[in-house]
Amino acid sequence: MKLSKVRDLNLIDLDNKTTLVIACDSCGAIGMKEGDAFKVPPLYVGKFSARVALLEVLSSGAQVITITNNVCNEMEPTGNEVINGICEELAEAGIDDAVLTGSTEENFKTISTAVGITVIGVVPHNLLKVNTSLEGAEVISIGLPKVGDEINYVKDDEIITYSHLKTLLAFKKVYEIIPVGSKGIAFECEQMALYNNLKIYFEDKPNVNIYKSSGPATCVIAAVKTDIISEICMNLPNVNIIGRLMKNA
Repeated sequence: MKLSKVRDLNLIDLDNKTTLVIACDSCGAIGMKEGDAFKVPPLYVGKFSARVALLEVLSSGAQVITITNNVCNEMEPTGNEVINGICEELAEAGIDDAVLTGSTEENFKTISTAVGITVIGVVPHNLLKVNTSLEGAEVISIGLPKVGDEINYVKDDEIITYSHLKTLLAFKKVYEIIPVGSKGIAFECEQMALYNNLKIYFEDKPNVNIYKSSGPATCVIAAVKTDIISEICMNLPNVNIIGRLMKNA
């Protein structure tokens, strides 16, 4: 059994055909408790915490088989609302909530909302989209980087959806997809280049802020063949060209 870590993913080769893909995320001090720094209903804490780890695993090409929620609060009312949010997110992703398991804190009173999420998926080796970017690939972003109260927590048409991701995954000339987190588009591009032994050459003036936090993975980057960019733009909103992957000098 071979184990490796790539960016925020743990990869385990179960045999000569299948890889286990594991991703996690945590959220603290966001909710409606007295000690929370940013006031958001716990439903959305569950949704957006699950979203990050789900997008990490799904972007690799894997199928989700398990998601765990470690809610560091009481079941009623906070834990139940967080879990409902996770279930809503699973429904949006087209995943049966039977994959969900978890735990809550019933021994002590908590004054801040907190949750940890782990998502596990499986994928055949030949379909795994990790460290598969090629020299000369264009790097694009899909969705806009947003964080905190910039996000419309009910419905935001400017962030990437699971439907968008499925469309992107269906393109044969999309080599690799990486969700963007708090360190921004530029950081994730550098990580993509590093793990593929390449260098990223950024556009002089990208039409999106490549250094801004993308919070709960409101956008992704993708390494694609140049000749499919126009087709991607016709099928997906908020697409921007970020740069190109080339060999190190």
